[in-house]
Amino acid sequence: MNILYITEIYPDPKRGVGVWGGGERQFYEISRRVADRGHDVTILTCHFLGQPAEEIVDGIKIHRIGLSRDPKTGGAYKSITPIFSYMLKTIGKAVELAPELIHSNAYFPVFPGRVGASLKRVPLVSTFHDVFTFKGWVEAQRSVGWGLLGYLTNLISVRLPSDEVITVSAQCKQKLIALGVPSEKITTIPNGVDLKLFDSIKIKKIPNQILYVGRLVNYKHVDWLLLAFADILKEVPDATLKIVGGGPERVNLEALVKKLSLADHVTFTGVTPTYEAVSSFYKESEVFVLPSTVEGEGIVLKEAMAAHLPVIGINVEGSGVLSLIQDGENGVLVEPNQPKRIAEKVIQLLQDKRMGRRMGAAGRKFVEKFDWDVIADRTLHVYHKVIGYTSG
Repeated sequence: MNILYITEIYPDPKRGVGVWGGGERQFYEISRRVADRGHDVTILTCHFLGQPAEEIVDGIKIHRIGLSRDPKTGGAYKSITPIFSYMLKTIGKAVELAPELIHSNAYFPVFPGRVGASLKRVPLVSTFHDVFTFKGWVEAQRSVGWGLLGYLTNLISVRLPSDEVITVSAQCKQKLIALGVPSEKITTIPNGVDLKLFDSIKIKKIPNQILYVGRLVNYKHVDWLLLAFADILKEVPDATLKIVGGGPERVNLEALVKKLSLADHVTFTGVTPTYEAVSSFYKESEVFVLPSTVEGEGIVLKEAMAAHLPVIGINVEGSGVLSLIQDGENGVLVEPNQPKRIAEKVIQLLQDKRMGRRMGAAGRKFVEKFDWDVIADRTLHVYHKVIGYTSG
């Protein structure tokens, strides 16, 4: 099968480009495994500075064209011209490549994916990792105008006809149905985790190290974690906090660290160029905290569980986090905007090592069914299904 994947960001660990979020990681892991199973795989993605326009990596043909994302933050450009230029160039290239099937990542790639699939009369599979409300878009963009554009892009891309829609959680599936996507067109395939990678890393624990991994954007609420950490230090003076990732909120978060006099205990790593490095951060830590209120699923929680870490997440209706954390079993759920409650739970886990080990073991057992090889096979099943529909 000749498969074209369209995604704005395709991780390039060799150059330290694009190792940003769960959606990008999903396409990276699945495409590599699909290629390993003998299929002809091509990637159509954005062209970041320092990358060649075309190359072959591990048997996968990568074409880079246009740029709809800000290289510094990974977020969409707040300018219409580069976004439309990216989509038009991507349509042309998709038609030229003439695949048997197109798989588009949310959100902008769905538009060229739909046009390319229609022109070449091939099936389109679209993946949506989460669906923001209008309010959520406005808060994320900190602008009514750009929030409206994001919301409309989200809404229209979801409603464009796809032969099959893949989503990562039951919560996101319900959001898609509410927007008019037929239930029978949606397949839920969760994100995976590279268990072999985590098991291969041998590293000593750093006592009382707390970890956050993710983009530094406002809806991730890393500020809540910093406020909690100020209280944690009062009970656990040798605690440290490692914040892994980059984004537009970094300047504000660093200012908060300074204001709270936490600089000696908090480390910002920036965007980490390899998954091996990030995996080492998990393995050396003792507690993982994801204070985000917007998650389609939360792949970082699975990675933390793969490293036997107890996890803390936020209890928000409709969040994919609720499909992963079983409160009191493999982690802890905390209500939104409750830094002191986060602090209480982290202190409890740092002081009660037995509880931490018990939750970590439960989490590891929970994620063993999410190996990326299994996820890739389930995705291939969707491809065969839609190819059968169109050829029939």
